[in-house]
Amino acid sequence: MIEVLFEHPWFLVINKPSGVLTQAVPGIDSVQTLLVEQLWSQDRALPKPFIGMPHRLDRVTSGAMIVARNQRALKRLSDQFATRVVSKLYHALVPISSDGSSSIETEAHWRDTMRKVENEPRAELVPPEAEGAKEAILRFREISRHEISTSNSEDANPQDLHVRLVEIELETGRMHQIRLQFSSRNQPIVGDVLYGSPYRWLGFEPGERESPIALHAYSIGFRNPQNGEQISIQAPYPQGWPLV
Repeated sequence: MIEVLFEHPWFLVINKPSGVLTQAVPGIDSVQTLLVEQLWSQDRALPKPFIGMPHRLDRVTSGAMIVARNQRALKRLSDQFATRVVSKLYHALVPISSDGSSSIETEAHWRDTMRKVENEPRAELVPPEAEGAKEAILRFREISRHEISTSNSEDANPQDLHVRLVEIELETGRMHQIRLQFSSRNQPIVGDVLYGSPYRWLGFEPGERESPIALHAYSIGFRNPQNGEQISIQAPYPQGWPLV
């Protein structure tokens, strides 16, 4: 069952589990199809509920998502995302050297240019003049440091890993932006094998195509699409995070 953090006749805020697509073709489970079934099961005498997705999270990412419950809400929420009215904070776990080197930035403002790789489910950094290049900007700060148990990308043998918990604020919203910008600085998010992490995160099974990564949409702020009231919601971490 998908956790509902805030319920309103026009919209929901949910805590998306990792491992589930936001939307998918018929026959494949997604946040959208699971929520339709979850809400409809409460009263089958009512028409099948409308569920619209004004934004997405990657399959491997967890956290706060807004879901529209009617077409008007979907349009107004989509407009907020398009005009960057929505504020989003992400939390991630990234590795640090075993000696806890202080040379790593504890806060920074990163500006890069990137693009989607044609016919592949990933993005890449490119020069500003490259075809399809788009600016990618984020800010982050280190919150704390921890030691966690992980496995390497080839098997399920556990090993301890020193990580830091960082809070990230996106100024742009590009495909895989956080994942790519951290990876390009030799700090791939724990579990993000696609972008070079040698470690597997929670729930890894040997041979599994995609397992969760340590990236969580921690909070989201937006305007109520019905009356304009400002709303801010935090999503609890999945089980297994150091602070859970």
